[in-house]
Amino acid sequence: MDEARVTAFRALKPPCVELSQVALRYKGKKATANDLIKALEDLQETLLAASKQANALDSKLAEYAFFPLSYIFRDTKELPVRAVELALQCLQILVAHGWQGQLSPDLGKQLLILLSFLAGGSATDAKVKDVNEELGTAAFDCLAALFGASRGSFLGSNAIQSQDVPILGHTVTVMLDGVTDGPSVKVRLAALAALNNMINGITDDEALKNVFPGIVSSLTKVLSSKSGAKPSYRVLTASLATLTKILCKVISDDKVGESSEAQADAVAVIEAREDGESSWATATAGQVKMALANILPLRYHERPEVRAALFKLCISVIQQCRRSLSQSIPMLTDTLIVLCSQASETEAANIFTLNGILAADASLLEIVKSSLHDWIVALPRVMQSNDDARKRKTIEQISTSFRVLQNQDIRLDILNDSMAVNLRASVAAAIQDSSKSIRPVSESGLEVTQLLQSQSRSMSFVPVLFNESSSRTTMTGLQKLAVQLKALPRSISLQQGIVSVNTLRSTSGDEQLASFWLSLQLLNDASVDASAVDQHLNLPPEYDAHEHLLDEVYSFSLDVLAKSTFEDEDRWKLQALALETVALQARNQKYDFRPELVDALYPILERLGSNNAALQQHAMTCLNIVSNSCDYPDSASLIVDNADYLANAVALKLNTFDISPQAPQVLVMMVRLCGSALIPYLDDLVESIFSILACYHGYLKLVESLFSVLNAIVEEAAKSSTPAIEANSEKNRPRAYQPISIADLASILRTNLEQTTRPLSPPPEPTLDPEEEQPSSPPRPSSPPPAPLSKTDTLITSIASLTPSHLTTPSPALRLGILTLLTSALPILTSNTDNFLPIAATLWPVTSIRLYDSKDNEPSTTLAAANALSILCKCAGDFLASRVEDDWDQVCKLYRRVEKEMKEESRIQGKGKGKGNEIAKASTGRGVRWKAWNAVVGLLLVTVRDVGVTSEMEDGIFEMLGWLAPEREDVRDVLEMSNADTLWLIEEKARGKALVKPHALEGVHFRDVKL
Repeated sequence: MDEARVTAFRALKPPCVELSQVALRYKGKKATANDLIKALEDLQETLLAASKQANALDSKLAEYAFFPLSYIFRDTKELPVRAVELALQCLQILVAHGWQGQLSPDLGKQLLILLSFLAGGSATDAKVKDVNEELGTAAFDCLAALFGASRGSFLGSNAIQSQDVPILGHTVTVMLDGVTDGPSVKVRLAALAALNNMINGITDDEALKNVFPGIVSSLTKVLSSKSGAKPSYRVLTASLATLTKILCKVISDDKVGESSEAQADAVAVIEAREDGESSWATATAGQVKMALANILPLRYHERPEVRAALFKLCISVIQQCRRSLSQSIPMLTDTLIVLCSQASETEAANIFTLNGILAADASLLEIVKSSLHDWIVALPRVMQSNDDARKRKTIEQISTSFRVLQNQDIRLDILNDSMAVNLRASVAAAIQDSSKSIRPVSESGLEVTQLLQSQSRSMSFVPVLFNESSSRTTMTGLQKLAVQLKALPRSISLQQGIVSVNTLRSTSGDEQLASFWLSLQLLNDASVDASAVDQHLNLPPEYDAHEHLLDEVYSFSLDVLAKSTFEDEDRWKLQALALETVALQARNQKYDFRPELVDALYPILERLGSNNAALQQHAMTCLNIVSNSCDYPDSASLIVDNADYLANAVALKLNTFDISPQAPQVLVMMVRLCGSALIPYLDDLVESIFSILACYHGYLKLVESLFSVLNAIVEEAAKSSTPAIEANSEKNRPRAYQPISIADLASILRTNLEQTTRPLSPPPEPTLDPEEEQPSSPPRPSSPPPAPLSKTDTLITSIASLTPSHLTTPSPALRLGILTLLTSALPILTSNTDNFLPIAATLWPVTSIRLYDSKDNEPSTTLAAANALSILCKCAGDFLASRVEDDWDQVCKLYRRVEKEMKEESRIQGKGKGKGNEIAKASTGRGVRWKAWNAVVGLLLVTVRDVGVTSEMEDGIFEMLGWLAPEREDVRDVLEMSNADTLWLIEEKARGKALVKPHALEGVHFRDVKL
């Protein structure tokens, strides 16, 4: 040990001697400032190296090294700031590692005066402005080392004299000025460290009491942000730690409870100064309460470090100053609840600490209960404000209070009624506030079948009451609070107060939504262990209070969903919550929920047909949850398996002339999903549909929705049927006209001549009856009777027979839909000719009028009508020959019109600059008028091939379609079958025009041959 000191002395001697010499030369202006700084740096480096060796420095070495430094401290005003700063850093090492606790009182007081002056000013000049930041920091660091190393030995009870009090007071003032008005965070933190070490180091209580008011006042100024700019969180954290230390050291219950002569004298002085205050403790407690009230808003500070420091302050005061600061205990307890309610990594540890304090002091529990009651009563008013942060904080405080009281097993029965009423009012206020900012709901829902086939497997509901980000935070808080209330022991009475069907049925508007939403939050996961509830209520084991409440809310939900969405559009949010209840019941009952589908399934599907996209998505999610709970592989399987229930529900609505659009949409979805298997059971539904059409044919949207059902039925029937179009058309197709040649005529005459010159056969024997002897001719084969119509064919026949009367509708879209329906239905009916031909006779005039009527001059209608008539001609064959012949003039006019429109469209699109055959050559990129013309061409081809034409009609066909033969194979085949010679002549004429160049036969014109 002595060897370490010797080594340190040998190392210190050269820089100390050098510094002394340089300082003297500098005073005599024979050395520069750089020389002085260099000498100080060498000394500092040597001291740092010695301080790292154990016991290398002692008080004697400190005095030896301090001697040259005293030259610096005598002339601080004339020396460079850097030199003074280095000297202070050297002094800090000497105090901390050299003198330690052996500093003499006289030297300690001298250093105190010196450092106070360097940090902030002299005792006579209270504040010296423009103190250098680095110099001030170094001075405060040195003060901290001085108080920390000496532990106040030079200011102990035996050392303090009356003349020393101003010295201590000035030092405290300088440190407090550094805390409140320091030029930087670094200076403030250094001043706080010095102040903290002073409070730790001074063992004289009277000395601390003298400086206590000033310290608390300055720290309160910093912590309440009254010092100007917003302080750094590090300054706040250190200030809170210092305030905690001085409060517990000066005014703790142990200190105030002590009785001493010195205290008695101090109390007398303070009583006289405070104009009649009963005691120093009483007066101080009131001032401290005001100070704490100013700093407690820091409980909402964004930095967890600040909140943690405040939490420690509250805990320390409650534990150590329970009697002396009793006036402050309620607000400190509230602050602890607030701090514990804020989500952070230390939240669980804070609650654990708080539970320990509450367990040790039952009176604090009453404070928590009182605060909880006040927060509950204030919650509805808070929810009506626009301060989202305040809403969140209040909810979190209530939640934390419940959790704390629950941990202490405190009965909260007295709060149940108040909680039920105010919680419901709070949710209603939150709903009303969020409704002001909710964006309009989209009114363009997906088509039902498209929604089911979109692979939407969502199993969680999108919030419908709080859909903004700010209000969603409020909703999350309320949800957490409701879940927490559900988990409380003996909470069933509270739940019954909130989940009241009477309340649900007697209220309306936001209050009803609030009750419904709260009921769902409390009943969610209703499969919680009921044994605890039963134990508190003395209920029989088989009774489950949660399930009973859920059954009541489920019954109310079915009543809500029983109303058509068409009648209850304004309350779509209530319907959405009812869907959530159905899903909750399904999750709770699982497979046992299947019998409930009789009542619950159709209302769900009806919401799938809503125009409200939010309600539609809610219904889809509900359907997914129900399907999963009932062990169906998907939603479509659920619908197919329960199609009979759904068909009955739809039939009931249609039979009562319910004209809401949801029932047809549900029926379309069922038909699409179930396919042809469902069609035989829809005969009554189709009858009801045509009855509604007869009564409400003026309501176009309703008529269109009903025809969408009929279209779906026909399309699904067409998918599963095997139509006999080809066989039927071969049987009814007329023989193509073949001109008779000379060779054919000679053959016919030769056959007739042979028959007339053939010898007669011998006569029969007279004994035999000529009728018996003559061999009987074979019986004429009779066509088998047509098979009876199936239920599907009967239904399609009914639709095809009743639909044409609606082709007179003024809606082009509806006419187009009906024509499309007929196009799909006709092939199904060809299997039974006796049944089909009367329908064909009925359909021709009402369908053809749509083709010729100038009022129907929409290309889409022309296209659909031409397609429908093409199918009709193909199915009926020569049965329609006379009708086609009667309408032939109109057919020709139609073709000329659509051909003209097609060419005009092509020119407008820039595609008609070539010849006519080039225009009609390809369909790629053509518009609707080209498609209409092409459909009419198809109708003409079917007429020639399947119906048959007269010679006059044949001429017209060649005149209209002859120019297409070279380009289109389908046209050429039909024309060749009709009259190959005429076709050859047309083709030869076309080839001749192509071979003859225009300039070779200039002036020669060929007359077109009219065929």
